[in-house]
Amino acid sequence: MNYPKTPIANTPSSLFSRFAKEIAINSNEPILDAACGYGRNAIYLSSFGVDVICLDNNEDALSYIKSYYPKALTRTEGLGNISTLKIDLVDDPWPYREESIGAIINVYFFLPKLFEQFLVSLKIGGYIFIESIDGHGGNYIELPPQGFVKGKLSRAFEILYFKEKKVGPPSSDASTIKLFAKKTMSYDVV
Repeated sequence: MNYPKTPIANTPSSLFSRFAKEIAINSNEPILDAACGYGRNAIYLSSFGVDVICLDNNEDALSYIKSYYPKALTRTEGLGNISTLKIDLVDDPWPYREESIGAIINVYFFLPKLFEQFLVSLKIGGYIFIESIDGHGGNYIELPPQGFVKGKLSRAFEILYFKEKKVGPPSSDASTIKLFAKKTMSYDVV
């Protein structure tokens, strides 16, 4: 993924901001922002007093979070801690064990194999928020087929918000995903 040299905006995803407080109030630590970019969603989530781990492979983006976050601390009381972990989410092994994470936020970066790891790693009662990239241009190639995400969630999650939209050429089965769900039982990869 190519990043701009500086963040485009420090404001969180508007859809994520609708659910962030519920995630913060009800999640057991830790909370992950996977493929966090410059940390706009993680920093917003920390404003509710929770700790967030930012995962990304871009050292510049992680350095930005480390430099920006102390400035945010001086402006706002009650922020949770933010830590960073440099990881290639495509090629590195997923570092979290089964049912060890309180919530996972994943905005604009979707991988089916990573999605499975998210579902396994979440604690029962944990939340997952996914907002895929839009289907503009060739982006649809990176998106899951229609029904993939809902099918994976159906056995072990309560879906609190879900929107799926077919994208790409008529021959494509790709879809954008916007999802907020809560894990209700153990998830086993089938």
